[in-house]
Amino acid sequence: MVGTDSALRRLTREVGKLLQPYGFDGSEDTWVRVVEGGVASVGRTRTLRTWTDGQQVVRFGLCLSATPIAWWEFRNWRNARLGLPRLPLEQATGPGLINDRGMPADLTEMWSLRVDPAQPGRHALQADVDTIRGELHRRVHAYARRALRLLEPDRYLDELLADPDPRFATWEAVVVLLADRGPGPELDEAVIQLRACLADQDAAAYVEDLIAYAESRAALV
Repeated sequence: MVGTDSALRRLTREVGKLLQPYGFDGSEDTWVRVVEGGVASVGRTRTLRTWTDGQQVVRFGLCLSATPIAWWEFRNWRNARLGLPRLPLEQATGPGLINDRGMPADLTEMWSLRVDPAQPGRHALQADVDTIRGELHRRVHAYARRALRLLEPDRYLDELLADPDPRFATWEAVVVLLADRGPGPELDEAVIQLRACLADQDAAAYVEDLIAYAESRAALV
């Protein structure tokens, strides 16, 4: 028997091993894969520690993200204007707007790792460890495939455009990603929407910079 922290570390290592056949590499609790369309990432969520009937319960799950290469290029363009260093592709993050939404609840709900009340020394409940281990393969497969699919041509953009309640950050990313399709009415409308939802006038200069970047990039397509 092992404690909950040790069990958590072992399960995390198993996640990393299961991600290797999908081309993901990393350490600790985040693994990435660089592909032609950008960077896919799968990780373990932060742990949530609660108490139930006087016993600690450690809850955690998996998370994912995808960074389209067009977004990485925009951020490096922005970094250059701000005098910041260029970010390597494998370290790219953002826009951070699409994750595991749309996946079945049984793949996204957090696991619970309880303390075994029948054992001294705060050992992890073996039944919980076995349950999590039995679900790892299916969940890792789903998260790896989801992260990689988001980097297929236009997939990230199309999901943003399908958002029923887009906010400023949504239109920001849409403008950047649409620029790779070239000029057209979709990009023009996205620029209008971006300006319309600008609430903080202090960000107006940034928005105009972003639009200028997108329009100049679109003109090259």
